[in-house]
Amino acid sequence: MTRATPKAAGSAPVSGLRIRLIGLPEEVRAGAEVLAEVFDLVEVSKAYPSRGASRNVRVYVEARFKSSGT
Repeated sequence: MTRATPKAAGSAPVSGLRIRLIGLPEEVRAGAEVLAEVFDLVEVSKAYPSRGASRNVRVYVEARFKSSGT
């Protein structure tokens, strides 16, 4: 099965996904580890605190589908 490369209207093919993870620091770290099993993680930002009195943080992940290698 091959994946079609999605295109935004009137632009070049999309080269990856940008994903925002929000949660407690340990949840965000675990979420990034799970994403790394499915995607090649190009970049993972530092953890930014959420606004207000929340203990949550947010992390931005740039990811690409893993190559099949075949």
